[in-house]
Amino acid sequence: MVQVENEYGSYGSDRVYLAHLADLLRAAGVRVPLFTSDGPEDHMLSSGSLPGVLATVNFGSGARAAFAKLREHRPSGPLMCMEFWCGWFDHWGAEHVVRDAGDAAAALAEILECGASVNLYMAHGGTNFAGWAGANRGGGALHDGALEPDVTSYDYDAPIDEHGRPTAKFEAFRDVLARYAPGPLPEPPAPLPVLGAPVSAALADWAPLDAVLDRLGTPEAEHAVPPTFEELDVDRGLVRYALTVPGPRGPCPLSVRGLRDRAVVYVDGERAGVLTEDEPVLGVPVAGHARVELWVESLGRVNYGPRLGEPKGIEGGVLHERQYLHGVRARGLRLDAFDVAPAVREINRQGKRKRTRTGFGKRADTKRAIVTLAEGDRIDIFGQAS
Repeated sequence: MVQVENEYGSYGSDRVYLAHLADLLRAAGVRVPLFTSDGPEDHMLSSGSLPGVLATVNFGSGARAAFAKLREHRPSGPLMCMEFWCGWFDHWGAEHVVRDAGDAAAALAEILECGASVNLYMAHGGTNFAGWAGANRGGGALHDGALEPDVTSYDYDAPIDEHGRPTAKFEAFRDVLARYAPGPLPEPPAPLPVLGAPVSAALADWAPLDAVLDRLGTPEAEHAVPPTFEELDVDRGLVRYALTVPGPRGPCPLSVRGLRDRAVVYVDGERAGVLTEDEPVLGVPVAGHARVELWVESLGRVNYGPRLGEPKGIEGGVLHERQYLHGVRARGLRLDAFDVAPAVREINRQGKRKRTRTGFGKRADTKRAIVTLAEGDRIDIFGQAS
């Protein structure tokens, strides 16, 4: 089976688009059955499904009601829960989500009692690497509330956890599935080995982010208004926005409109605070002349709802009191820049700017090397690199 779209009926209704996707798959030689999956609600099923393509539903409980709704739209054909939500993902700043094993097993049993097929979401928890974790929006049905970025872990309270270990939920699901198996279920594999003692690693050196940006970043360019990540071709990573507060002028609030998602602010080289979408005003007023840097990072792209595809970076502008600041110099650092770096890359570490009794001074510049090994290479710390 190949999926045409996922939960498209939750936020879209373009049947031409869906039909085009199905046609592309068939033209590419896909001959297995196609399907769509949506929530068990009228507007979702009517807008997210296609004639001649199997429609399935996604839910975490209430199988009888969900399949009854599906039957209203598809009177015949197989029933399937394409995503049985047996756990849930975690958001930064929130508690780890746990679903009772007995409750999840009872919901699974109800699906099978309906004579339906089921796909566990998730059977095995995983890990989101390199900024791919994603995010949701709060705010109820419209999903226009605060950003809720997912954590790196996608453990999901799944039957098999992020480490590959079976859980109590695994045993509960196994008991349910055994009722429908033609014979005894195979025994689970032996437990994975674990570390015998805690392990730690000491960081002997580091490189400042501005030095890394100088070597691996995109070219810096000046813009009348801040460009978004997308305009700088940064899908995952961060962007440094640099601008000048003109003067002389007294201290006034500095704020950012349309910030997504988090900015660390430096004023004349000194860290001044952190701004977010919900707290966009710097806590300390800024006087001019002043050089301001905003290091903006994306906390995860929205992957469900009508705000899919919203830009990252600064979309509205930077204000000093009520006045927009222009002449914004922007430079991006893509995460995949580290993937294509040479085996050894020397970094010039600029000496930190500091105040002195007579004005400003600067510490001496130093050099660092970032080492990136190709697949199959290794470093023997007691011998030679190979």
